[in-house]
Amino acid sequence: MNNKKKILVPLDGTERSMHSIDWLKNFFKEDEVDITLMNVIEIVLGNDKIELDQRYYSEKASKEILDKAEDKLHGYKIAKYHTFGYAADKILKKAELDKFDIIVMTKSTKRGLDRMIGSVTNKVVRNAGTLVAIIPE
Repeated sequence: MNNKKKILVPLDGTERSMHSIDWLKNFFKEDEVDITLMNVIEIVLGNDKIELDQRYYSEKASKEILDKAEDKLHGYKIAKYHTFGYAADKILKKAELDKFDIIVMTKSTKRGLDRMIGSVTNKVVRNAGTLVAIIPE
């Protein structure tokens, strides 16, 4: 029986979001977790269509984000996943479908009470059916 924790790590490509990886490495050994790195590509539609070039470059950027994170987690079992859509909705759906034990995210750097942890993180915390760890910078 697999006793490893399943961890979902949504990343947006910022250095701030990479702090989740540092936290993971400090708290979990390689043999304790299976990690899925996730990037959601949010594309603004123009006239209800996505330009092919925009989609290609967005997918390429997403792959680079996930590859960079994977490099930082050398020795850990990693899966990478990217998708298109609204970040919070896609994170919640992935967490529910794949039955993750923990979602690890970083807080927002925006100011103000309403943006203390960020709108995506806030929605995930409020709606997740699992533990959500919010990592400070």
